[in-house]
Amino acid sequence: MINKIKNTIGEILPEIIDIRHEIHQNPELSFEETSTAALVCSILDKYGIEYKSKIAGTGVLGAIRGEKPGSGKTILLRADMDALPIDEKSGAAFASKNPGVMHACGHDIHTSVLLCAAIALSKLRKEFSGTVKLMFQPGEETTGGAEPMIKAGVLDDPKVDICAALHVEPSLNAGEAGFKSGAFYACPDEFDIVIKGRGGHAATPDKCLDPIAIAAQLVTMIENLSTRVLSPLSPAAVSVCKISGGSAYNVIPESASLGGSVRVFSEHDRALMENGIKNAAASLCAAYGADFEYEYRRLFLPLINDEGVTAALKASADKYVDTIAITEPTMAGEDFSYLTDAVKTSALFWLGSTEPGAAPYPLHSEKFFASDKCVEYGAEIFCDFVLSQSR
Repeated sequence: MINKIKNTIGEILPEIIDIRHEIHQNPELSFEETSTAALVCSILDKYGIEYKSKIAGTGVLGAIRGEKPGSGKTILLRADMDALPIDEKSGAAFASKNPGVMHACGHDIHTSVLLCAAIALSKLRKEFSGTVKLMFQPGEETTGGAEPMIKAGVLDDPKVDICAALHVEPSLNAGEAGFKSGAFYACPDEFDIVIKGRGGHAATPDKCLDPIAIAAQLVTMIENLSTRVLSPLSPAAVSVCKISGGSAYNVIPESASLGGSVRVFSEHDRALMENGIKNAAASLCAAYGADFEYEYRRLFLPLINDEGVTAALKASADKYVDTIAITEPTMAGEDFSYLTDAVKTSALFWLGSTEPGAAPYPLHSEKFFASDKCVEYGAEIFCDFVLSQSR
């Protein structure tokens, strides 16, 4: 079966590499992926793969029904399509043609991998039972397209049994893949605080209520909070990333604002941090007699990989690439977490993206570049995984 998968993918790979280059050259921001979605639909049309479009805006859901006897499972494979507001400086021959927009997170690879796997699986229908759903989602880089696509019913009719996804990873070389069960990605929550004081002249601070002085103390309190609110065994990253107030050297302003990020791995811990930050602001402002406004935004859920699905994906990957055990979770966020939450038997793995010997520029870097070889490796793993679930 390995040779059949490799040969099937090999026949279509040149076409898909060209498509990858086209997607990379024409990146589109979150929920603006109109041309990318249209390209996806045109390829699905060409190969007779059924689909629905314009889901949650620009999302596409394809379906391939296996012809092997048996009821089979329904497996959803997911790719995200959006790019980032970054001016590309990768030096790639097929670099972005859209100034200020770049596929700096590898979503062009994700989309191309899923297209390649879709075409191959459509040619291998007799080798599996059940249904494969192909989820091309918008907006992962902003508010997330996974949740609205779930609300639109992509997990139903037929009900999805397993979800799988990959993400390119520049710390790994092309030809490598990384796997971790359990907690893998954190929730990337955000908070904003506005401290309302009383402005005046810097020469008479006793007649003012300095919001900047309060904000400065609050930064320290917030960044130390996780060590006292959370268990010492709970990973957390809490950072104040912006602070502003005042416009002159000799004027104490009326207000100051600060905001930042909270990244933890459970609903329990995010509730503790949400309340802890609010309590810190409230107690400090009360001590000085200041007022404050507080907003905490819960963004993506923590991504928790199923142990069994992770092992099955790794078993498939072992046949095509070198596999690596990822020992530590990442504090990055990933909205595939809505799928792992809705379908507990789900997992995401890392696909190495750096050409051996090349500089491994990080995701979201203006110089990030993913190897074309990712398309072949990712499609092979996806196809093998689907077929393995029918045995």
